[in-house]
Amino acid sequence: MTPKRIILLASGIFAAIGILVSVAIIAINGGFSGEGPSIFNPPTSKDLWTLGSNIDNGMNLTYSLTSNGAKSNLQDSTVSMAFRDIQDKWNVNFKIENGSDSAPKEINANFSKKQLLRTDSIPQEDDLYVQPIERSIMAVRDLAKEPRYLVVGAVWDKIFTGSSTKDVKIESTESVSTPAGPFDVYLLEYKVRNSISKMYLNKDLPFPVMAQVYDDNDKILYKYELQNILR
Repeated sequence: MTPKRIILLASGIFAAIGILVSVAIIAINGGFSGEGPSIFNPPTSKDLWTLGSNIDNGMNLTYSLTSNGAKSNLQDSTVSMAFRDIQDKWNVNFKIENGSDSAPKEINANFSKKQLLRTDSIPQEDDLYVQPIERSIMAVRDLAKEPRYLVVGAVWDKIFTGSSTKDVKIESTESVSTPAGPFDVYLLEYKVRNSISKMYLNKDLPFPVMAQVYDDNDKILYKYELQNILR
C-alpha cells in the first residue's frame, strides 16, 4: 500500500472515530433519551433544526392564539406575523385581532436574526400585545438557543419543578392537519403534574405548527395553531 493510500485510510478511520465519539459524548451528557440515535445510528447535520433559519423575506404566518399572562394576555385571537429583511434584523409586522377587543391592532417591531430577540423598544401599549406572542408562538427560541436535533429521543432542554427535573424532548413523529394544511411534525413534549405540554415542529417552519402548554397548576398557559402561510 502506498504512503498516500495509508494517509487517506488513516484520515477516514479518525473521521469515523470522531463521529462516534461526538455522538457518545452527546448521549452521555443527556443529548438523547430513550429510543433514538445511537453510536451505530448517529444523527447528521440534516437532522438539525436551527432557530430562525427557515424565515424567508416576505413570509407571513397567521395563527389562532390564546396566551395567558400576569400583565397581559390574548384570548381567542388571530395573529399574523409578516417578516421583512432589514439587513441584520427582521422587521416583523404584527396584525392582532384579540377576541376580547373590538379593534384590530397593527404593530411593527425589530428582532435579531440569530436569536429572534427584540432589538428595539416599542411603546408600552404595543408591548402589551407583543409580549403574549413572544411567550407563546415565539417561545421555542428559549428552548433552541443552539441548533437542536429533530430526531426522536433528542433532549432540547430541562425544566425544574419542585425537587425533580423533567426532560423536554422529542417523543414521536406524527402527521397533523391544520387550517394551513397537513404537516409532518416532531412532537416536543414534557409533563408537569397531570398535564403534558406539547409543541408540534415541522422542519421547514420557523415556529411550531401548533402547541398546548400548561403551567404548574395544570391550567393552560398558551395554545395556538397555524392558520395560513404566505411566502
